[in-house]
Amino acid sequence: MKKMLRIFSSTLLLGLAWSISGQTQAYREKVNQGNSLYEGNKFDEAEVSYRKALEEPKQEKKVEAQLNLGNALYKQERYDEALEAFQQGLAAAETEDLQAHALHNLGNTYRQQKNLQKAVESYKQSLLKNPKDDETRYNLAKTMRELKQQQQQQKNQDKDQDQKDDQKDKEKNKDSQQDQKKQNPEDKEGDQNKPQENEQKQDEQKPQEGDQQDSEKKPKEGERGEPQKNQISREDAERLLKALERDEEKLQKKLLKKKVKSKPNPSEKDW
Repeated sequence: MKKMLRIFSSTLLLGLAWSISGQTQAYREKVNQGNSLYEGNKFDEAEVSYRKALEEPKQEKKVEAQLNLGNALYKQERYDEALEAFQQGLAAAETEDLQAHALHNLGNTYRQQKNLQKAVESYKQSLLKNPKDDETRYNLAKTMRELKQQQQQQKNQDKDQDQKDDQKDKEKNKDSQQDQKKQNPEDKEGDQNKPQENEQKQDEQKPQEGDQQDSEKKPKEGERGEPQKNQISREDAERLLKALERDEEKLQKKLLKKKVKSKPNPSEKDW
């Protein structure tokens, strides 16, 4: 990515600085000194000069020193501090050009922190302030491609992790089942014998159940049970006995009559 950072030259706010008053002379000198050190790749020393410029009294905004301090911190890879400096510079900026510069450098810093989503948002806001900035447009396009790749990569990683987790769960369940079988080797044999044991228990229970039913049907001692099927009362038995006696008596009479009738006549000869 080309020309990631932008440092404000001393001429960017030169007219404004000199037009305010001679009291800003010390501030201007420290900013210029910081810019020279920055261009000489002495970023730590440039940082000191910019901080001294920010300490100068009677300088309300100090946008240039604030944003260039962010650049010096960025070059030292102190990205959290750089973000803070750029955000303060953005808040103090009064023109869209300065706001676009601040947003551009915020996008660069977010990109270094791998926060591509915020980097994209910062570049877009910068282009709204300055639509003609080809450098910001280039950075936006490249970061959007990287964000898409990052999201796809994260999606693939999540999918792979889910598959690994599923495989671990299956292996864990398999190991658990094997451990259970090792701890209870007789379970299988016991399971095979269970039907026979159940049948035996049922056979043992059947007579007990029958005995229980018989005992329930039998009248208790000292109590008369209700007449069961094929049983008659005492009165019916006496009536039946009398009827049989009458039938017997009638039968005897019939037999006697037949005997008398069949007796041979004594007056007849037996030839």
